[in-house]
Amino acid sequence: MKTRRVGTTDVELSEVSLGTWGLASDAYGRSDHKRAARVARRALELGVTTFDTSPLWGDGASERVIGEVMAEHGRDEVQVIARAGARWNDGALDLDTTKDALRADFDRSLERLQTDRIDVWLLHEPKGELWERDDWRELVDELKKEEKIGSWGASVSTPEGARLALEAGADVLCMTYNILASDDLHDLAADIAKAEASVIARSPLMYGLLAGRWAEYRSFPRTDHRRDRWSAQALRARIRQVDKLRFLVHGEVASLAEASLRYVLANSLVRCALVGARTPAQIESACAASSDTQYLPDEDLVKIPQVLAATMA
Repeated sequence: MKTRRVGTTDVELSEVSLGTWGLASDAYGRSDHKRAARVARRALELGVTTFDTSPLWGDGASERVIGEVMAEHGRDEVQVIARAGARWNDGALDLDTTKDALRADFDRSLERLQTDRIDVWLLHEPKGELWERDDWRELVDELKKEEKIGSWGASVSTPEGARLALEAGADVLCMTYNILASDDLHDLAADIAKAEASVIARSPLMYGLLAGRWAEYRSFPRTDHRRDRWSAQALRARIRQVDKLRFLVHGEVASLAEASLRYVLANSLVRCALVGARTPAQIESACAASSDTQYLPDEDLVKIPQVLAATMA
């Protein structure tokens, strides 16, 4: 498994990393602690050493399961991505981003993760007003001085949010990036490069769509978040679009899921792809994307936007 360095820091991440939202929350149906731990242990066996967590996911469950597995494996060989600025409070979403609230988030994360430091600390979807204050910056400086964080950044959903984070000096942005959702990163590329920052790519398989295994009339149970992400018509259109990408599967690329992850990792700004594997087999398949050779042929990378444009015509 290859690693990549975050910005100008000393933090190295495994380029295939395990995202734990789906493992530890009920986003795809009922979560299971033992199953989540099995997936995390298998990831480590395969060389996946970076784990993405949040206090929001399963009300801290993602941090607890990674803390448990990390304690078994050894802290020094693992990198943890953690978040602050959003938490559940008596069943309600609390978005307090004052210095005291962020510090409390941080300390609780350390406790659940059974560690004394965070490798990548992300502000979770920070609002514009946060960047106008100095208290959060004071906290970042304190945590760096205490050697409790290796790098910091923001998990963002808009180009505007990304630019505000870059202007504030973020080492890394966590943002959506995949074959079907590439515009934001491509538009921000010059700004990210100028800031010497990096990208953690979330949703590289678009919630499973880009694995290419869904029938055209796929449906989801009520407990699955994907039921509300697409209308039936929009989902059918997306599935047909994905089907046109199968030309990427050839040579050493064994599946569309692997091709989709290789597409993400082919971008030099990306430091890792957060794979939301929910079974050991899924993380095993994902690891094939970490390649010592070219991720995807240049001619395939050039052809992708042409194929997608034709499917939208």
